[in-house]
Amino acid sequence: MGSAFSSSSSYLQYKNDFELVIRATKDLEHLLESKFDAPSGKNVGLHDKITAVQQSHGLSSESVKKLRYLVTLRNRLVHDHDFNRLPDRVHFAKSYDSVEKELKEKLKGSASSGCVIS
Repeated sequence: MGSAFSSSSSYLQYKNDFELVIRATKDLEHLLESKFDAPSGKNVGLHDKITAVQQSHGLSSESVKKLRYLVTLRNRLVHDHDFNRLPDRVHFAKSYDSVEKELKEKLKGSASSGCVIS
């Protein structure tokens, strides 16, 4: 998966907001599915995956809020004809970094507690 689990500095290399958002949310979706067993399929959106991971792994409400912010901007860029750029690229990337950090910490915590994530 592209630049899997990259930092905001690497995402900010993309000058095009569409590329930045799509790459970041693809990596996020891959992380949720591959490491947190989020459901997948054509009828399962990212908001559904967030809800599933929130319930199964106890994500903080702050991270869930940021995840939903990222996905909502992604959906607006893809589906809203009049929405063609991020209101704040740096904020988007920092929100991604914050969420990625918590998700990675959850993975470390699960591994150290003897839980196995396949």
